[in-house]
Amino acid sequence: MGRLRARMAGALEDARETIAIGGLSQDLGRVLLEQRRLFPDRKRLARQLDALGREQATIGLQRLEHRIEQRRIDDPDTALRALSTTASTMPTPEQTERFHGLVQARQSLLRGIVEREDQALAQLATLTQATEALVSLRDDYDAFLDEHLLWARSAAPVGIASLGALPEQLARVLAPDGWRVAGKVLLYQARHSKTFLPALCMLGVLLAIRGRLIARIRQLGTRLGESITDRFEDSLHAGALTLLAAAIWPLLLGVTGWQMRISPEGNDFSHALAQALLVLAWQLFYLRALRMICLPDGLADAHFRWPEQNLRHLRAELDRLSWVFLPAALLMLVVYYLNPLYMGLEIGRVSFLILVASLVLALYRLFHPRRGVLRDFSAHHERVALRRSYLLAFIAVVALPLSLGILALMGYPYTAGMLLPLLLQTAWMIATLVVLRAFVLRWLRVARRRLTGEAAPDRRSTDAETRRESDTRSVEPETNKAHDQASDVDILALSDTSRKLLDDAILFAGVVLLLMIWSDVFPALRLLQDVVLWHHPSVVGGETRALPVTLADIGLALIYLLATLVLVKRLPALTEIILLRHTRLAAGSRYAATTLTSYAIVILGIVLVFDRIGADWSELQWLVAALGVGVGFGLQEIVANFVSGLIILFERPVRIGDVITVGDTDGTVTRIRIRATTIRNWDGKELLVPNKEFITGRLLNWSLSDQTTRILISLGIAYGANVPEAMRLLEETAREDANVLRDPAPSVIFESFGDNALILVLRCFVASVDLRVETISALNRSINDRFSKAGIQIAYPQRDLHLDAIGPLRIELCKPTDDRPRADQEPGHS
Repeated sequence: MGRLRARMAGALEDARETIAIGGLSQDLGRVLLEQRRLFPDRKRLARQLDALGREQATIGLQRLEHRIEQRRIDDPDTALRALSTTASTMPTPEQTERFHGLVQARQSLLRGIVEREDQALAQLATLTQATEALVSLRDDYDAFLDEHLLWARSAAPVGIASLGALPEQLARVLAPDGWRVAGKVLLYQARHSKTFLPALCMLGVLLAIRGRLIARIRQLGTRLGESITDRFEDSLHAGALTLLAAAIWPLLLGVTGWQMRISPEGNDFSHALAQALLVLAWQLFYLRALRMICLPDGLADAHFRWPEQNLRHLRAELDRLSWVFLPAALLMLVVYYLNPLYMGLEIGRVSFLILVASLVLALYRLFHPRRGVLRDFSAHHERVALRRSYLLAFIAVVALPLSLGILALMGYPYTAGMLLPLLLQTAWMIATLVVLRAFVLRWLRVARRRLTGEAAPDRRSTDAETRRESDTRSVEPETNKAHDQASDVDILALSDTSRKLLDDAILFAGVVLLLMIWSDVFPALRLLQDVVLWHHPSVVGGETRALPVTLADIGLALIYLLATLVLVKRLPALTEIILLRHTRLAAGSRYAATTLTSYAIVILGIVLVFDRIGADWSELQWLVAALGVGVGFGLQEIVANFVSGLIILFERPVRIGDVITVGDTDGTVTRIRIRATTIRNWDGKELLVPNKEFITGRLLNWSLSDQTTRILISLGIAYGANVPEAMRLLEETAREDANVLRDPAPSVIFESFGDNALILVLRCFVASVDLRVETISALNRSINDRFSKAGIQIAYPQRDLHLDAIGPLRIELCKPTDDRPRADQEPGHS
């Protein structure tokens, strides 16, 4: 083991020196891979450590038992007395002498056993230490390879001349002897394994009932409808049956590969074929599961309501992909597991290129902007930015596997082979999240339909009651209509909020899973730390040093910037949903919290980005000075408005939803920005008011501390009318209105004697400013109806006409222009 450790240490040092001198030179990857293949496997070393630990524990326990027995018989007389207490007679002198001899012999044996156990423990400790050192060295070597091997060329570029060796390599890999041995291994397992034949029988039963499973899936799809009897459990049942039907053939491959791997009769080819079948079983399962989801009347069609045209397209492409992708993947995996270096041979790269070409063609057809499954999104989405970004995403989706094929042709088959499984895992992860999102949306639809159905009887009973009241009062049930609309809006708003929360959760889960999938590639990115772009001075330990800014720092800064933009866009909305669901904060408080969250994210993102690119705050003093000069001149109003906006968010003299009066404008506050606040007036027009005016000017807030507001209705009745009756009708009208508060109670006063009328004033209160307009309208209409029935006349303005009688008055009688009498004349009068 000492030689092996020395050889591994020498190989690691040689590799480091080679890279330090010549960089990632041609064929360096092939040499490093060959060295890794010659070194002991990391898992085998770990199993050896576990075995050594168990053996040490066993020997240590035995040594402890022997030491306890040594102490127990250390004094023969004491041991004899302890033994005599259990005997019925005292030992004779001959027995005592014989017992002493036996004890001495036992003591000698125990001393020898303990000495050998001590030696064994010492040897095991030395072996464990050496194995641990070997494991540590192997870990260091693996970390070194993970950092550099991905960038190193592992084969020569493919040329026309090199393709001539392809038939020979294909014949060597697909030689009948290897497949014959694989068949013998399966026959041996069928005779001797206790699990192989039962597993095959179980798979045979599943294969026999596969048609029934598909029929049951379609039957569950036909049971769905718009009634409240629709159940989400049917979708879960269909999903479980879909996975079961899709897993039959992958399970057959997996069981076959498992039995070939554990068989003692296998050879290198059978073991490579077993590993290939185990990996291929997962890929086949993903393909079959997605194909089964797209069945007619299946999960995607009946339950998720995906368009039938898209489902037909998906089924066709998945069938084409399976017939090309799976055989090419099997050949490539067998070649790789026989020897990773064989991936550099033409047979390995040709099979890899066929696999990549099938992926590129399938992705191109599936996601084409005009003919793919997302063509409606790319052509008709309401957001232009998303439509334009779809083309870039489509190019990236097609270019990623295509670039792996180009890497294999250029002499980087190991790099391409390492990245392809990660790319496939990412694709299946995205497909899984899409299906999971569809399941949750299905549950939301069922829940919303059930809420709507449960609310319908209540609305119908309310309609009947309102109609009965309207028959007695001759008033239309407008209040109930508004209630119905509000209920529908509440249900729809709840569904939209849940959809946004679901999208945020899916996005978060996708990011976490993406980091987990690509974590194996992160060590290779450490090489970017060696690419120095510039240096920046920084104070470290009291002295100024020139620290490098590398390409890795720039990449990390871009990640920080992208994360900041995403968080600024999505986190405030998520905070709003959390506060809305779990707190009782008002709309203004929630808006303040989300706005301050956005400010904090932007500030933190800017600090992290500047720190990565090497910007020292001491170097930004000129910027601070320039800002100070700018504040003194052109930026003072902007900064004043910004500070005023912060004061508004903390002090909250104005909140989202408040009804305010600024100057001659009345309206509702809809938005509070950094510089200005938006007010929407009653005509729907938006007025931008600088924040400074709310702090330094006069502001009328109708709903600052209390939403309750007073309504004044002033009217005049004719002189001679019944004033007490009129006052009683006014008060009765206010008390019967549902929007008028009972406390404070409405009141009516006889305010004054007007020129033309007796002035009465009705004072009442409503709970919200939003109710003022409709309440005033309802009260005026009801007052008019009641006064008309009571015969109380609303006074008209009276005017006295004075004629100047100093001079003669000229009176002229005019005959109508036609022969018909006027309306105020009787027939026969002129």
